[in-house]
Amino acid sequence: MSFADALYRDIRYSIRVFRHSPGFALTAIAALALGIGANTAIFSLVNTVLLRPVALPEADRIVMLMNTSPQGSGPNASPAKFQHWVQQTETLENVSAFRTNVVNYTGGEFPEQLRSGQVSVDYFSLFGASIILGRSFTTQEDLPGGERVALISEGLWTRHFGNDTDIVGRTISLSSDPYVIIGVVGSHFNLDEFGPSSEVWTPFQIDPQTTDQGHYFSVAGRLKSGVTFEQANAQLGVSANQFRSRFPDAMPEEAGFGVEKIQEVLVRNARTSLFVLVGAVGFVLLIACANVANLLLVRATGRKREIAIRAAIGAGRGRIIRQLLTESVLLSTIGGALGLVLGMAGIRALLAINTAGLPRLGQDGSLVSMDLRVVGFTILVSTFTGVVFGLIPALEGSRADLNVNLKESSGRSGSGFRQNKARSLLVVTEVALALILLVGSALLIRTSVALASVDPGFDSSNVLTMRMSLTGQRFLTAGGVDLMIRDGVERLESLPDVESASATCCVPLQGGYGLPFTIVGRPLEGPSHGGGGWTTVSPGFFELFRIPVRRGRVFTERDDALAPPSVVINEAMARQFWPEGDPLEDRLVIGRGVMSEFADEPERQIVGIVGDVRDGALNADPVPRMYVAQAQLTDGANALNVTITPMAWLVRTRVEPYAVSDRIQEELRQASGLPVSNVRSMDDVVSVSVSRQRFNMWLMTIFGSSALLLAAIGIYGLMRYSVEQRTQEIGIRLALGAGTSQVRNMVVFQEMILAVVGVIVGLISAFGLSSVIASLLFGVQARDPMVFVGVPVLLGFIALIAVWLPARRASRVDPISALRYE
Repeated sequence: MSFADALYRDIRYSIRVFRHSPGFALTAIAALALGIGANTAIFSLVNTVLLRPVALPEADRIVMLMNTSPQGSGPNASPAKFQHWVQQTETLENVSAFRTNVVNYTGGEFPEQLRSGQVSVDYFSLFGASIILGRSFTTQEDLPGGERVALISEGLWTRHFGNDTDIVGRTISLSSDPYVIIGVVGSHFNLDEFGPSSEVWTPFQIDPQTTDQGHYFSVAGRLKSGVTFEQANAQLGVSANQFRSRFPDAMPEEAGFGVEKIQEVLVRNARTSLFVLVGAVGFVLLIACANVANLLLVRATGRKREIAIRAAIGAGRGRIIRQLLTESVLLSTIGGALGLVLGMAGIRALLAINTAGLPRLGQDGSLVSMDLRVVGFTILVSTFTGVVFGLIPALEGSRADLNVNLKESSGRSGSGFRQNKARSLLVVTEVALALILLVGSALLIRTSVALASVDPGFDSSNVLTMRMSLTGQRFLTAGGVDLMIRDGVERLESLPDVESASATCCVPLQGGYGLPFTIVGRPLEGPSHGGGGWTTVSPGFFELFRIPVRRGRVFTERDDALAPPSVVINEAMARQFWPEGDPLEDRLVIGRGVMSEFADEPERQIVGIVGDVRDGALNADPVPRMYVAQAQLTDGANALNVTITPMAWLVRTRVEPYAVSDRIQEELRQASGLPVSNVRSMDDVVSVSVSRQRFNMWLMTIFGSSALLLAAIGIYGLMRYSVEQRTQEIGIRLALGAGTSQVRNMVVFQEMILAVVGVIVGLISAFGLSSVIASLLFGVQARDPMVFVGVPVLLGFIALIAVWLPARRASRVDPISALRYE
């Protein structure tokens, strides 16, 4: 008989066995579908984020240019660094600067904002964009003073211009400036895994002779053929010294340059979270395997007579093991097929609610898909799982003692702790793995609670935010922006449901700028005295967010261009740079020497100290921050500010913010003639800022709860079976005068030993693994005493219930019936 024929017969026999035991088969398949489905779901995330190659030509050679230091590395670049990297022609090619923004398009019926990309000349070559109509930028167009030209996406071409082939050469208005369309970029150039794709691109036009050191964009390039990452990093390390010698104040001695693969830069902040989830979901699968292995061990005991008969008529041990493994692999295959469907459906549903800010997922997780790698992973896991949980039962069940087993009429025999070592080991494993998962989920729950209780330093209730791009001639002066803000605020505050309004460059928790500063009159030991966040605000900002004023005052309408220049700092800055002195007696010079736009920066009197705001993230300590009145910006700083990022409007309402959003947007359109975008409440902004922690918490809680349930079922099933096997022993004890409480306590004590051993093993393992999850925690220690005491107590209590029920049943056994029990 061929192997295929034998396998076919084994499968047919397995199906008949399952049809005669549907309860067992359904229970085992359900447990496996849960474990395999959870693993499929998490692997699909890992596949999309970490494993799937970036959809770019020669993606393995495309690198991000990085600033390096002992504290880490980052991809932000300055114009001076970009021009320096462009010259590293022995190592790199197609070095390109790029950043995303929005521009106002006024060619339609109503003004609208378009996602824009400001890019240097080699950008399209580097990222493999196809120009389906017209051409790309020239080197001359990418120089300062070059022509205003633009490329548009195929989607924009279709939506606004009806695929008109005469579009090349047409002039359109972008942010009130005329641009000539020179080409159309094909729709396959889709960078959704990097974020929302641009709809229009304009030249960056960075001066080749620039000395500006402001960091506000990114730079990528391609390694030249034959150049390795090690060689590129070594060469850039040498070039960093050359850059430092040219710009001695721009980069500290310990800083340097390097490269990283573009995919590595994209996923660097997600790697730890995903690896923790992979480990957690793997534990769930192992617990499910242990449960099914226990079920198979119990069935193997009940099938001893059947197996003995098969051995007696000539079936070898290998043949019996193969049959039993076929049954287990068939179970895991069915469970894997269901798990594949459940896992993909479950993760898509979860990502539609919360993508956790994970990169490369697309809108609402749209890029997570079932490809060959996910299917192959599920098949591999299903097969491996079937062998793992089926091997021990197969080995145990194939050990047939013909003389004993053929005499048994029911397959039941006494089996205490020593006779059930395999099942006992599985229960200990289940309890240990469940405890590890519960410790992890408890730590993440405590992190979520800690984040929820963090005082962000501002009141987010009833605050609506929205962005407006101000690029255009009339907004290049600080006075022009201030005039528009005053008009907008007056219009908004006239609405009956609006309490107050203000404007800023940088909404808390949504990023911002950083600039160095010097303290006037203090001895200078370096290029500056320090650095801190830099935020432009209009009057009413602090009152709107209810940020407390600790000393001095904040800005009013009198702090205009004619008033003495002033600045407000936060408490963190006061503590760090004035540990003993009085900040209100000093003046600051901010950003001078960093960029040409700050060349005219005046000395600013510190007029107030306000409470700390957690600008970066709720789990990050407040950093030094400087607030400058929008009306007192220099024109150079203002022009840079409005060019880099859209301005943010802030509105505190007396009702639910979204209820008055349309009226607010209409008033702002009337005040400026410009559209707004990214309309969000501050409560939503806060929620997004902690979405990764909540995502981790919910998944770990689901995994931990599943592990607890599976472990409880496993313990209960084993204990119930063990008590049934000991019925005759218990009957004898009762017949000899043992009390029911004595029998119950004896069974509980003996069987709880397994749970206690599992808890101890789990505690030791969790203690050792706690450092892995430490980077995901906030407000709680990785080895928090409350968690490491509370979780074992909870698991021990659940185990006690799972043991108590069979023990209680055992204590009620009728001695006469028990003595007749087989």
